[in-house]
Amino acid sequence: MTQRFSSHHVLWEGAFRPGTVCVEAGQIVAFEDAVAEGFGVIEAGEHRLIPGLIELHTDNHEKYFEPRPGVHWPAKYALLSHDAQMASAGITTVFDAIAVGYGFGELSASRERIAAESIQTLLEVRDEAIFRVDHRIHLRCEVSCRGTDESFEPWAGVPGIDLVSLMDHAPGQRQFASIEKYREYNQKKYGYPDDVFAQMMLDHAASSAQFSEPNRQRIAALCHRHGIALASHDDASIAHVEESVALGCTLAEFPTTLEAGQASHARGLKVMMGAPNVIRGGSHSGNVAAKDFATAGWLDVLSSDYYPSALLQAAVKLTEPEIGVPLEQALAMVTSGPAQAAGLSDRGVLAEGKRADFVVFADDHQAVRVLQTFVSGRRVF
Repeated sequence: MTQRFSSHHVLWEGAFRPGTVCVEAGQIVAFEDAVAEGFGVIEAGEHRLIPGLIELHTDNHEKYFEPRPGVHWPAKYALLSHDAQMASAGITTVFDAIAVGYGFGELSASRERIAAESIQTLLEVRDEAIFRVDHRIHLRCEVSCRGTDESFEPWAGVPGIDLVSLMDHAPGQRQFASIEKYREYNQKKYGYPDDVFAQMMLDHAASSAQFSEPNRQRIAALCHRHGIALASHDDASIAHVEESVALGCTLAEFPTTLEAGQASHARGLKVMMGAPNVIRGGSHSGNVAAKDFATAGWLDVLSSDYYPSALLQAAVKLTEPEIGVPLEQALAMVTSGPAQAAGLSDRGVLAEGKRADFVVFADDHQAVRVLQTFVSGRRVF
């Protein structure tokens, strides 16, 4: 049976045009230039019909595992709540970013528990048809910690582990070049006493100096052996970027300086920045603004990071006159760009032979908002 999806604004093979997308068995089979109407046609009318959004890096699920301090929610129900939010944001493929070997203090214990429950539950249920969208796993490997390589090794080569990033959140460098921002994010957020936090900073910096380099080398080697896409994270200098290229990274997550963004682009890495950064006009850590990358032509991928609905909103915001990115190009940053970065050749564009993942959205005087989401031709929102 053929399904038909019509709109006066279909993003077909990279350009908006009126027409109807024909779907069979969850796959796009044809495009008709006429805008179909009537019984059996899903009509978007004047609203835009675009590919489903692809999210490569979000830890949004964590808030559902521990909605309040000390409240541990059942893993499957936590993930189902997260899944529903993804669908409502127009995200049809999500890489759930799960921390491995994370940090110090109470935060470390909480993250380790959530990581173990998340990975186990996602792998158990991702093929049971209870999720609305396609879930994959992005392991965020905190290389500044002892034993991160050992924690990662059992997951290398496991189906569903499709993306790995190499992170170092130690104070005084990368994301936290500003010690005050490190203190604001960690001490104020989790309430550590001054003396305890001062020792934690010293321990974290010393651990990074000892373990970051060997962890990077071993984890990168495991990723190449098992064909897992590899991303750098928070590169701040040309030296950082050159190290990432040498390790075989293909994606640069959240470069923190113009210098690192330009170098990443010049060396062929797909550059990803945060959608919340675009919405807010700058980084919450005091680093470079994503809009500056966009105007320079260095931005390839947007990530909602911690705020799912920001993904589509940020793409549209990039089209505002002060930034000036064409809408088709901006939408590529949340569809075909992340698909290419993650090696997903079956989605990210509307074209014959691709998955029938669609989003219908409104962009008017009221707000940018998702109206309908379809995964493999099935409505999920």
